[in-house]
Amino acid sequence: MRKNNQKIFILFGILSVVAVIGYLTVWMISKQSLIREMYSDPSLRDVLFTIIGDIAKERLVKVLAIVVAAVLVAHTSLVFQTMTNNRILTPSILGFDAIYAITQTLIIFLLGSISLLIQNPFINFFINTVIMVLIVMMMYALVLRKNKNNIVLLLLVGMIITSLARSIVNFLQVLMDPNEYQSVQALTSVSIVNIDTKLVLWVLPVMIVMVGYFISRSRIYDVIQLGETSAINLGVSYQKETRLDLIMIAISIAISTALVGPLSFLGLIVVNSARELLKTYKHLPLFILSSLIAIVFLVFGQVIIELTGYQTTVVTLISFAGGIYMIYLILKENKL
Repeated sequence: MRKNNQKIFILFGILSVVAVIGYLTVWMISKQSLIREMYSDPSLRDVLFTIIGDIAKERLVKVLAIVVAAVLVAHTSLVFQTMTNNRILTPSILGFDAIYAITQTLIIFLLGSISLLIQNPFINFFINTVIMVLIVMMMYALVLRKNKNNIVLLLLVGMIITSLARSIVNFLQVLMDPNEYQSVQALTSVSIVNIDTKLVLWVLPVMIVMVGYFISRSRIYDVIQLGETSAINLGVSYQKETRLDLIMIAISIAISTALVGPLSFLGLIVVNSARELLKTYKHLPLFILSSLIAIVFLVFGQVIIELTGYQTTVVTLISFAGGIYMIYLILKENKL
């Protein structure tokens, strides 16, 4: 079993490297004729090398953003499934993506697109993170803590938050000036194509802290998945761990959403795929493999999108695949 697991890790490690190399070279392939034309003209060679350098630097930053988002989504989804003891749930189901959208819309509606809260990506990210953490803590106090992880009620609250947030966003967008509306669309339609490169390097240390936090508690999660009663009997401070984990999940989701947009089904796909491949309950190997699978999915998906002329987005592809996979998991659980 260990040898098979090592082969799986090596396979997805190689696939992730190949995906990154493919993403870095796909632009060169698509612009090959233009590069040849510019290179043949001596007066344009310096300009060509400058352009290639800028594009390479930008794509490296985008690769870094993809890796950050993929790793955080994988870690938070696995921890959230452990907390709720349910393989189908992910943090996005609770409406975190909708909270991000309504926060951006309210800021522009009340203060305008020229507000410092919008123009400064760091302040904007901080505000979104604080609001998401506050809402998560409210949900913890009102739902998880009082109702002992009632999954049905948790899903219901998530659906209500998502529906309410989207309704408010749609209503406010109707009342907005067309120029302000365009600003909202740009902020709430974040994708790999329009990543804010300034934000990437700034959130990288935060991502490292988040991942370090989750990995350092991998053995605690191994115990928590036994259930609240068993975890408490084995010495785990269940309420404290749940509260801290929810805060860390909120911060991580805020980072990934701000960088590459909502990735509703990515966590569902990669975590359950890692479980099926490794056949283990231990969180440390699941953290690593699910992160590698997430990187492969995101990067290869973006390569396909670019090679097909941006006919759709990688988020749409992941949502389509994730929806089918979720139906499969539900049918599988019902059979069991």
